[in-house]
Amino acid sequence: MLRRRISKAGVVLALALACGTSAHAESSLDAVRARGRIRVGVKTDAPPFGFIDARGHPVGFEVDLARFFARVLFDDEGRARLVPVTTSTRFAELQAGRVDLLLATVTATEQRRTVAELSDPYFTSGSLILVARDSRLGTLGEAAGRKVAVVKGSVQEADVAELQPRAILITVGSLAAGAHAVRSGQADAFLYDDVAVLALARRDPALRVTGAPIRPRPYVAAARKEDTGLIRWVNGWLAKMRRDGTYRGLWRRYFTPFESHLVGA
Repeated sequence: MLRRRISKAGVVLALALACGTSAHAESSLDAVRARGRIRVGVKTDAPPFGFIDARGHPVGFEVDLARFFARVLFDDEGRARLVPVTTSTRFAELQAGRVDLLLATVTATEQRRTVAELSDPYFTSGSLILVARDSRLGTLGEAAGRKVAVVKGSVQEADVAELQPRAILITVGSLAAGAHAVRSGQADAFLYDDVAVLALARRDPALRVTGAPIRPRPYVAAARKEDTGLIRWVNGWLAKMRRDGTYRGLWRRYFTPFESHLVGA
């Protein structure tokens, strides 16, 4: 009798948890609609994905994507509340509930799938090496004993440790700090996402990009764990954007200058 009661209690608990999870997944998007605003974590230091233009306004591929989602939801791109995040703060902002969605150069990894819901890919990025214009360093394989900067908390931090363990690893707080480390001689190289370092080198003649893309990975949107309803909605609109040409228009706007160096969409 006791065993049957325990079994029934277990079934009731499992059903309650399942219903709670389902309700949470479906209510997240409803909560966004009820609020009348979608809060999106975006970068402001990672051109062309997210940066501040000459007029002090946030712009970029992921910023435009956030505004597109607001336009779909509310017929008003101004309903996207853009919350600045960095590589080291973005998941903390998400878990704390200060943003509904991250569009912040989030690379899909198995570890990140354990802490957040990840969308289908909207970009594929490999890592490239940024060096001084007169540097002879050509590949990560040649970086043994050399100082290699990476952004703290980025996938490149683990990649350098695995692929070139004899490099002297230096962590920095941002893309700009990585470029400064190379420019000032504090680092021999900076390893980061391809488009970001290509854009840096394009603006700064003292820097150049070298080597082939390392470990291409997809960029994805991220929502809190169990916010599956919101991620399904994002996936549906990402697919529609690809079908109707909206995605290609964004690609051309931001990536055409770098297209020959990129892994792909």
